[in-house]
Amino acid sequence: MSIAIITDSTAYLDPDTIQQASNLFVLPVPVLWQGHTYADMVDLQPDTFFAQLAQTAEAPTTSMPSMGEIDRLLSQLTAQGFDDAIIIPMSAGISSFASVLHEFDDRDTPHVHLFDTKSTAGGNNLLVHLALSLADHDFDAPTILTALTELRDSMTIEFVVQDLRHLQKTGRINGAERLLASLFHVCPVLEMDTHETGEIRPMAKERTEKRALAHIQTDIDTTLTDSAAQKYPYRAVVFDGNYAEAKADWLSHLEATFPAMTFDSSFIGPAIGCHTGSGVLGIAWAYDWQAMTAQLLEQRTLTSAK
Repeated sequence: MSIAIITDSTAYLDPDTIQQASNLFVLPVPVLWQGHTYADMVDLQPDTFFAQLAQTAEAPTTSMPSMGEIDRLLSQLTAQGFDDAIIIPMSAGISSFASVLHEFDDRDTPHVHLFDTKSTAGGNNLLVHLALSLADHDFDAPTILTALTELRDSMTIEFVVQDLRHLQKTGRINGAERLLASLFHVCPVLEMDTHETGEIRPMAKERTEKRALAHIQTDIDTTLTDSAAQKYPYRAVVFDGNYAEAKADWLSHLEATFPAMTFDSSFIGPAIGCHTGSGVLGIAWAYDWQAMTAQLLEQRTLTSAK
């Protein structure tokens, strides 16, 4: 039993994770800008992207990895002896990439399992780590997919942006909400609907960024004090888009405020930055994938001992 984990570049994984996991394959999302096509995180890095974004009026857009590229990767996996491929793409609520991937549903070698993430960025970061951990411990594809569903169902993704115009231009948020925000000079709190549509939607309006972050912290506290939601400890990924100093300050505050939660740090790169613009600060929290792995290992040991 050999399982490959495929994701796209918007999971924004740590480079060491990508290099060390021999069964992890990352498809770069194409970024179309100024007459060029760039591969997200390959030939267009966040620092360069956000610096150029501030200097040009031309809005970048994104495409999706080509069918040919995906087919070649799957053929490569067949040659390497993989039996299954679990694909963890960005949410179908913000990209048609996941819908296109259904073209490979009937492939036999490797057998393709497309997971409906309803998330991206920090959320997919958590999902990929869980899938890698379980695959490394030789769990089968159905077990991994069940665990991914449980993690996704426990997940919340909330973030703040400096300017809603990027999301409005690329169709990721309603234009009326953008207008309302500009009229009242509010700092919106946005969320990804990880339980139903996988879309980005406004959930609150605060007067300042400080209040917006406090709103998110209240939501974290609500999760951690909900006795029905405590099957596992929680883990969070704090992410930023060209806002590293603010992220570092907020991360330190979160670690002090919620000592029972494990925190990791990530970022937003060009493919997501096209839609959010600069100055993004957000967090994805869900069950801790390490705790989930440990419990599944314990259950397997107990079952084997019977």
